[in-house]
Amino acid sequence: MIKKLQLFIENVQKEMAKVSWPTRDELLNSSVIVVVVSAIFTIYVFFADLIISKLVEFLY
Repeated sequence: MIKKLQLFIENVQKEMAKVSWPTRDELLNSSVIVVVVSAIFTIYVFFADLIISKLVEFLY
């Protein structure tokens, strides 16, 4: 059991060394894109909900 765990940890370390990590600038740019798209989607859902709520309120 211990041998399997050691082998697993060794394999994880080898695979982590192969990972292509993003640079600070790439990470910052990606984060900004995620925040902006999330904000736009949130605004869209807010207005869609508002319109649907007003429509349902008007009909009933």
